[in-house]
Amino acid sequence: MNLQGRLGLAGVLAATFMTQVDGFVVNVASPSIQADLGAGFDDIQLVGAAYVVAFGALMITGARLGDRVGYRTVFLWGVAGFTLTSLLCGLAPNAELLVAARFLQGATAAFMAPQVLAIIRATVPDAERRAKVLGAYGVVIGLGMIMGIAGGGILVDLDVAGLGWRPVLLVNVPIGVAVLALARLVPNNVRAAAQRLDVLGALLTTVGLPALLVALILGPGDRWWLWLGLGLALAVFAILAAQQRESHKGGGDPLFPPRVVTAPGMRLSLLTVLSFFATSAGLYLVFTYYVQTGLGIAPTTAGLMFVPLGITFALGSAACRRLGHRVRRPLPVAGTALVATVLYAGALIAQLPRELQPPLLVVMIALAGFGQGLVVAPLVAGILGRVAPTDAGAASGMATTVTQVGLALGVALAGVCYRTVLGATPGDAGVPFGDHALAFTFAALLLAGFAMTTCLLSARLHRLPPHEPAGTALPAERKEAAAAATN
Repeated sequence: MNLQGRLGLAGVLAATFMTQVDGFVVNVASPSIQADLGAGFDDIQLVGAAYVVAFGALMITGARLGDRVGYRTVFLWGVAGFTLTSLLCGLAPNAELLVAARFLQGATAAFMAPQVLAIIRATVPDAERRAKVLGAYGVVIGLGMIMGIAGGGILVDLDVAGLGWRPVLLVNVPIGVAVLALARLVPNNVRAAAQRLDVLGALLTTVGLPALLVALILGPGDRWWLWLGLGLALAVFAILAAQQRESHKGGGDPLFPPRVVTAPGMRLSLLTVLSFFATSAGLYLVFTYYVQTGLGIAPTTAGLMFVPLGITFALGSAACRRLGHRVRRPLPVAGTALVATVLYAGALIAQLPRELQPPLLVVMIALAGFGQGLVVAPLVAGILGRVAPTDAGAASGMATTVTQVGLALGVALAGVCYRTVLGATPGDAGVPFGDHALAFTFAALLLAGFAMTTCLLSARLHRLPPHEPAGTALPAERKEAAAAATN
């Protein structure tokens, strides 16, 4: 790959860094945002939820648009919109406008993020080189975690130019401008026989996914309208499934193409993605709950306790290619088994004296990060290797959409488990430490079960025979499909 191509891919990966940072940074800045804008707790929840809901709702639509218009073109639209909406977020004078700006930011991210993997699939045809790029993709995710959690806390504490929390969102503006300049070096691609976008499928997805994500993120509780939203989501998905079948029978190109959905191993891969990210999101939530409200550690220090996770995640991702030739087990199986093991260990750590737990929990979260790093790049490579290059956008969109659902599901289930066992809301005064330790123990055991499920799914995925996607005749593609399942 020439220098121009490398610089272009660097810009594309930098966009992944931005979206990863924004997934964490608002949580760190939430107390400052709440105090500065005089917002309520529900408002702060919506600041985080608005981004995730819009991101998840429009992801597959953005991906399919890239298949038709061109990955680079839609990517540049998304980056420009993300940069502008980040500016709006940083300048928001009240909570209502911040929630609206965050929704728009998530919507623009949905057009930007799915193009990243599609661009990698389309512009790096060699399987060995693509494995290197996907390893770098995992490293960028790990660095995004670090900057989102630790860097966000540092920016808030520095109070740059007296702006308080606002720089954590405004920092996207110069990064976005740089990404726009670099990404123009990526070769453009447009499908020769592009069909019209499945507008009805896109509308149904835009209604159904937010209804599901809001119910999962906010937790139904006694709010009847969220239960109604969950029912609406299920009804819309049933209609969507029927509409997609009819569109395919009528010769159209549905939002979820059957050739992608039914590709050998694709549904099992997506189920593995769902389980993996549900485990990860649940772990981040209960770890934050426990160290802050149970152990009484200050928010900034608690954020720094996540830094080892980001570092080891990046190291695990970078080591995938080398370890794949030395470890007897497939890397996703080994990685998820490691995550399950450290979660079981976390349940034991919670039984130790209070003062001994913080350093052991840091070791636990660091080992969990390394295990997670061994999973992402091989799992993504396996998904991309199951489809033809022209369907890379659809496959990427499905994977990233399922990722968002998995994150929301993990937060919902782990949060309900923790609060139920605790018998109170984390942060309530007067809750004995023993109750916090018990809640963390049960939540860790629940998440360990999720990790073991992911491990079993990964093992089943590994046993599938190599698959050569339709429309590809390169020997390297066959080799990559087998290598992705193995490593």
